[in-house]
Amino acid sequence: MHTFWSLLRESVILQAVLTLGIWGAVVYLIVTNQPVPEILSMSANLVLGFYFGSKLALAQSMKG
Repeated sequence: MHTFWSLLRESVILQAVLTLGIWGAVVYLIVTNQPVPEILSMSANLVLGFYFGSKLALAQSMKG
């Protein structure tokens, strides 16, 4: 349980949930043949870029 709170404090869990939630909405709209609003599409790409960018920064800081 200590690991969960540590990850939540570092916002790793929050980033992942937010990314999955937004992309889940985009995928749902695509699968149901509904139009994806431009703001949702742009937000999904922004969140995805931030998510992977933060992972890259973390990996590089751990590398040395």
